[in-house]
Amino acid sequence: MNGADGENTSDFTTEDQLLIDDIADVYRRIDPVPATLVERLQFALALESPEFEILRPHEDSGLTAGVRGGEDSRTITFDGEILTIMISVSAHDEHAVRVDGWLAPPGDHLVELRTSDGPHLVRADDQGRFVIDVVPRGLTQLVVRQGLDDPALATILAVTPSLIL
Repeated sequence: MNGADGENTSDFTTEDQLLIDDIADVYRRIDPVPATLVERLQFALALESPEFEILRPHEDSGLTAGVRGGEDSRTITFDGEILTIMISVSAHDEHAVRVDGWLAPPGDHLVELRTSDGPHLVRADDQGRFVIDVVPRGLTQLVVRQGLDDPALATILAVTPSLIL
């Protein structure tokens, strides 16, 4: 009989197997596989082309915003060689958030916020600003494309790693 790593396990005694099972149980308890790992991997791999820049995230703040009645908000910046994206995420309600974003340098870009409920597509204005009013909480990813009228023909310029809003 062969084990998971291909080694012959027929030489294991019952005590050996109990010890292996106990060790595996300890690892499951102290370092479990994240429940959303498979979903996050499938989400990240769903883009149709690997020919784009993946931006690096930097969470700037997790402050409470007094401007909107004390709702939680946070600001995240994504940096790359060709593009920087800054987003401010604020609570819309218990199930959704609002995303205000800015692209630098500004330009005619389509901004797609991929969610598990489907994409939200907006066009950045000439200042690089974009807004997505209601985004369901959960796993998301930003994709920035050329500002063509047909998004299917627009080349992907940059993507962010997936994040949970």
